[in-house]
Amino acid sequence: MENRLEILRNEIDELIKEKQPNKERNFYVHLYGVSHFCTLLALRRNLNVEIATTCGILHDIYPVLSGNYENHGINGAECAKQILEKNNLYNNEEITLIANSISRHSEKNKKHDPYDEVLKDADVMSHCLYNFDFPIAEHEKERLNNILVELNCINE
Repeated sequence: MENRLEILRNEIDELIKEKQPNKERNFYVHLYGVSHFCTLLALRRNLNVEIATTCGILHDIYPVLSGNYENHGINGAECAKQILEKNNLYNNEEITLIANSISRHSEKNKKHDPYDEVLKDADVMSHCLYNFDFPIAEHEKERLNNILVELNCINE
């Protein structure tokens, strides 16, 4: 039997194919990249890897479904809740934790709960490390530097 994360990944893959056929690559690269960075950071920070990875794979579900990034954190939290409840794979406490993280992941200049911070950091890593020729947004530079120091990739 497949584990619940694989069941969720399969559903997200199908939604991307159905709703964003012209942007499949962009969504696959970003959602899987963020989920993998969430895995790494959760391991480093002694958090539940499966929950953190789930946050990553679902964090931009609203743009997948709607093609719109406006208020995508708040709207995405509701979409994620619906998907998780429909699949009946996660309990209410886990769904709340995941939805809260998704709702706040765009607030990179604020500190929140540990899973929120994992998701924000993973999102920044995906944005900044995807292509070194792309400019890094000012609000992401300090966060990226802190992550790279934490992971011993650079010295302070």
